[in-house]
Amino acid sequence: MEQTLYTPHGDPYFSEPYIDVEEWRDLPVRHYYVHGGFRGTDFDGANEVRFCFYYPEKEKYEGRFFQYVSPAPEDEHESEKLTGEDDKISFCITHGAYYVVSNQGGFVIGKDPSRLYKSSSASAEFSREIAKKLYGTDKRPYGYIFGGSGGSFKTMGAMEATEGIWDGAVPYVMANPIAAPNVFASRMHAVRVLGEDGLKKVVAAMEPGGSGDIYEGLDEIQKAALKEASAMGFPDRAWFCHPFMGDGALMVLVPTVYRLFPQYFTDFWEKEGYEGADPASDAVRDRMRHVTTVTEIIYDIPAAAEEEQFTSVDNSWVNTMLGGEPLPKIRIRDLVPTDSYQFHCRFRVLSGACKGAEINIKEINGDIIELHPQNDGAENINPFKELQPGDEIMIDNSDAIAMQFFHRHQIPDATYKVYDQFRNEQGEPIPAQLPFLIAPIIATSGAGILIDGNIHGKVIGLCSAIDESACPWHGDWYREAVARHGKSDDFRLYYHDNSIHDDRAGYLDDRQRQVDYLGTLHQALLDVAAWAEQGKEPLPTMNYTFADGQITLPAHAGERGGMQPVPFASVNGGRVARVKAGEEVRFEAKIEVNIGSVTGAAWDYERTNDWSHEETLIPGQDGDASIISTHVFAKPGIYYPCLKVKANRFGDASDIFTQCKNLDRVKVIVE
Repeated sequence: MEQTLYTPHGDPYFSEPYIDVEEWRDLPVRHYYVHGGFRGTDFDGANEVRFCFYYPEKEKYEGRFFQYVSPAPEDEHESEKLTGEDDKISFCITHGAYYVVSNQGGFVIGKDPSRLYKSSSASAEFSREIAKKLYGTDKRPYGYIFGGSGGSFKTMGAMEATEGIWDGAVPYVMANPIAAPNVFASRMHAVRVLGEDGLKKVVAAMEPGGSGDIYEGLDEIQKAALKEASAMGFPDRAWFCHPFMGDGALMVLVPTVYRLFPQYFTDFWEKEGYEGADPASDAVRDRMRHVTTVTEIIYDIPAAAEEEQFTSVDNSWVNTMLGGEPLPKIRIRDLVPTDSYQFHCRFRVLSGACKGAEINIKEINGDIIELHPQNDGAENINPFKELQPGDEIMIDNSDAIAMQFFHRHQIPDATYKVYDQFRNEQGEPIPAQLPFLIAPIIATSGAGILIDGNIHGKVIGLCSAIDESACPWHGDWYREAVARHGKSDDFRLYYHDNSIHDDRAGYLDDRQRQVDYLGTLHQALLDVAAWAEQGKEPLPTMNYTFADGQITLPAHAGERGGMQPVPFASVNGGRVARVKAGEEVRFEAKIEVNIGSVTGAAWDYERTNDWSHEETLIPGQDGDASIISTHVFAKPGIYYPCLKVKANRFGDASDIFTQCKNLDRVKVIVE
């Protein structure tokens, strides 16, 4: 059945827009600021649909807007906190566009998810009315929507549920209807089974000079867990993220599983076909149910501190848990066994007035338990108000372990190729299956509809090649979904090498192993605009292979395609050099581009995280470049010098927003 496409025109729900602030502002750049909302769209006085618009001066306006949708609905003012390359307002205004952002109707539980794209649509259309008046024209502004991670859900949902609101879109670090919570489940299973020592072996194998064999030194159980995660799509090269990646948004999504099918957490440990019912499984081996008593209930008085910002695709979901009643910290009598698996256990009250109350644990620090809020935002309640010292409680990792196998019991249709590892020769699931798929329900709540690739407009998808949270194959799935609707001509897919999930340029978790993808994202927005406005075809979908869950890019820039430069670094003529302290070491690099020109290159030889010293570029053919430099290591040790490079479509090094980046690393053993 063909879906009826939505338009806000004539929708009485959005019939009363208002403006409460409009003024010229000089920061971050000169712009006309408009703030307002839609009357009657609130729920019990909260979560009214509100928006912010930021318009450039008339002589700088080129007839378009870019609209950002965050992974989780957030305050419409959040973009005003951003600086540098992360500053969406300045990017838009300096590139001929005004900027549109809304709170997407706020974070609401149990409401119609179509509110997401409807609120964005209404904001977009009202922004056009203001633009026409401000610039004195009847010409319709072109519009483009973009968002990453959960925001990619919303971007794709907007392009599938509407027509004529946005002319194009750029979803990035893309999700798909079966992504959550499955992508987090399989990787956390591998993290638990490999442990710290196993994960270090995997990372070492992938370093310059390493064996390249990620299974080297692992036992058979570890190898099986790692192979499963790889086949599910976790990038082999992304395991360096293990110290900081946690379990992603899993704790935001788990309450949905409790709500929709709580029986899973019992069936997993009792019913045949589930791993927890197998006495020989690693699940049973690592299960822990620690019973003790409460000795103290602690309510912290928060100290005055700089407000933490949750504005990236990595942490925007935290906004879903802000507000509501504070939870206590719990001091316990008996410490949790030190050799137990303690990550995100469940806190269960076994006796007293709060008997039966339970919640996830955020962290265990000695005898102090810090509880994890549910994802009900301002509706969070504290179920432990009557908890008393002496009450018996259990710290239970059963549910956390059960969630690490959840993906095996949610096998989708055959278009999701990574699940073939769990099917028999007839294509039927081998493990026991839940009675319905929960992931698409979560996906629908994040997009407003269940996305299926039926886009209405031009779309450029951007995925990170070593994304630890949104598997790179998600982009390939969506490309094929678009093709099934016969709309491949309106879609492009690019992969960005050496980038992970987070979209912040100003904050990188591991500066030695990652670059941000913002320059490529911004250029993709400009390209989709040129596509829609001028009919200028963007670069073709990049060349890549997809096999055994892994996306692999060709070695050279011309073979790959796309916008990203590709550096090839060497030390003393190879990838690894053994030298003496005080000896001069020669570094060389060739930097290839598929389009544009190399605009910069810089080394960090000794892990200082400082790439401020730009090397002299030796121009090559067709925008390529090379560099030659030397360095002296004063102290013995093992070093991994890191080269970072950038390129621009027009060879313009001054535009901070459109520098496409990449890196390469070598190894130096100093004796």
